[in-house]
Amino acid sequence: MGLFEKAYKKNIASDKLGRQIWGALLQWRAKPFWAFLLLLTPLSIGLSLILSPGSFIPCLFLLGLNLIVCLIIKVCRTLTSTFSLNRNDNGITVCQIVILAALGLWIIGFVLIFDIRSNGRMAAAVGIIGAVLGWIFQDRVKGVAAFIHLRRHHLLNIGDWIRVPKLGVDGEVKKVTLTTVTLYNWDTTTSTIPISALSSEHFMNLQHMSEGKTYGRQMQKSFILDTEWIRPVTEEDLSRFQSEEYDIPRYLPEDELRSGVLNAHLFRLYLYHWLMNYPCVSHQPRLIVGWMEQKDSGMTLQVYAFLTETNWAAFEWQQSQIMEHIITSMEWFGLRIYQRPSAYDFNREEAQ
Repeated sequence: MGLFEKAYKKNIASDKLGRQIWGALLQWRAKPFWAFLLLLTPLSIGLSLILSPGSFIPCLFLLGLNLIVCLIIKVCRTLTSTFSLNRNDNGITVCQIVILAALGLWIIGFVLIFDIRSNGRMAAAVGIIGAVLGWIFQDRVKGVAAFIHLRRHHLLNIGDWIRVPKLGVDGEVKKVTLTTVTLYNWDTTTSTIPISALSSEHFMNLQHMSEGKTYGRQMQKSFILDTEWIRPVTEEDLSRFQSEEYDIPRYLPEDELRSGVLNAHLFRLYLYHWLMNYPCVSHQPRLIVGWMEQKDSGMTLQVYAFLTETNWAAFEWQQSQIMEHIITSMEWFGLRIYQRPSAYDFNREEAQ
């Protein structure tokens, strides 16, 4: 490990901003800086000779301006990566604003160095070039606007869990820049998307929900019941409900347990009161167990609730437990889930 690399790692890991900046400069020094300088120098000289022939002073000023701006941008990008690891959102925002300021500084310095205002033809040429460059880099301009909007309104932070359905992105934000957002998806892949996509496309931020700062995580399931099994309950059914095996009366009002009532009605009431007493189901903002529009396949029962277990694994476990109970309790009321007949069903009928 070289001297510059050791100094870089030591300073970049510091809690003090001054040492972090110095560490970023050392990283710049440790990389092939001279190769970049060899490329930047002839470009600056050529541009100076075109805009200001016969004078070498503007060339020196332009070269110095380019070096300063490039150093600022490189340092800010290095610090952005460091702040992303530390989840320092304020530091990331400041770094990206400094990058914008550096680009503005370059434009102002360029105008002052070549005194473009005093030369009409030069000003027109630069204006045309600027318009062309604006059209070429319009996506980056949109990205800057989206970055400012998202950061100003605290809609996106490092570590947030976001989902962009149209782009197939579902994971944790790892890095945010003026133009891109890098995420670690739950399928262990990494995605980099334009930050402007979060402004133009629908995206969901699920961080508050996952941290338990909302009522819970939404569970919405539908079950299609075969209407052939919907019928009024009999006295025999009521006697069976009273057995300790089912414990149905605990979750149903006494005046509802009477013969002639539809078994689907009793099942819906039972399921609602059972969910009201389930420890992981929140009573807010809403708990709905109701019938939806009838389909050719049968009656659709919708269960809409919020579970207090917001962790992915815990949520799926509790949701599965609830669904298994719903399927099991249907049989207590003499109901069946609709299932389209398969080849096995037809073969069994023919065999009989």
